Amino acid sequence: MKACKYQAVRGLPDIKIPDNTICKSCQFGKQTRTNFPEKEGSASKPLELIHTDVCGPFRTRTPRGEEYLILFIDDFSRFVWLGLMKHKDEAFEKFKSFKALVENKLDHKIKCLRSDRGGEFTSNEFFDFCEEHGIRREFFTARTPQQNGVVERMNRTVQQMACAMLDESRTPATFWGEAAYAAVVILNKTNVGVNNTQTPHELWYGETPSVKHFKIFGSKCYIKNTDEQPSKLEPRADEGILLGYSPYSKAYKCYSKRLGRIVDSIDVVVDEKGYIPRQVNHENIEEDEDYSPNQINDEEESQEAPEEQIRIEEKTPSRYVQKNHPESQILG
Repeated sequence: MKACKYQAVRGLPDIKIPDNTICKSCQFGKQTRTNFPEKEGSASKPLELIHTDVCGPFRTRTPRGEEYLILFIDDFSRFVWLGLMKHKDEAFEKFKSFKALVENKLDHKIKCLRSDRGGEFTSNEFFDFCEEHGIRREFFTARTPQQNGVVERMNRTVQQMACAMLDESRTPATFWGEAAYAAVVILNKTNVGVNNTQTPHELWYGETPSVKHFKIFGSKCYIKNTDEQPSKLEPRADEGILLGYSPYSKAYKCYSKRLGRIVDSIDVVVDEKGYIPRQVNHENIEEDEDYSPNQINDEEESQEAPEEQIRIEEKTPSRYVQKNHPESQILG
């Protein structure tokens, strides 16, 4: 002990600690978790290593009754696939569908699958299937998510993005599945790793992605009515909510209020005016320190927009001054 070595305390006996010994009482009272080493390497080509994990159950079910989501991540490109499930035991069928999809796309075989030891991944049929197709299984230790940090971090990111989009757009929580899928689409097309200069989409498909079609999640939209032949005085469009992008076609995924269900359509007009802070041009605005970002600068838009889609702070008036506008349109 340091106190004995430097005689910092009088009357303290000389205490010597034996080398290469383990004190049972010390282990009971002081043992901590082992430090996790940094990742030594990663996959050198697509499908060499796949990370997967199941998240749920969520308190609110989707319109189709799903309450779980499963993620598959390619370690090389970090491209993400998402599936929704009603029960955890559907994970095996989701993996078989995922395997057929990606192997047919790249003409490569999955070499290794890394997951936790949950029952959905350790069933006999899952083991037999992987053994039959030559897929090596890797499991991380129980209650040690650090060993599978790639999919654990992605799980958290997808959930946080979905929660933020649902809250910002005031979209019902039952559409969390569509929000999660929209988050995955955004990450695949825009996320660039620390030691990389390409997005997962470019690494997987070999082409630079485009985000020109991206729209604000939860925006009001108008969907062309193609189900019926309306009369001359009936509306040509149905009002709906934009819920993202169709995985099966070049179309938007929208909730039709008239039909009461989710539809895919390319004939969609999206109204994004409800998101005022996203439309402000900061180059033409003089900012005041007392300005509240929840204010609406246009009086006409504040009267027409529905209350449930816009947040207004009535006690703090807007003090932004828009240049080159008539004085009659300036508030504050």
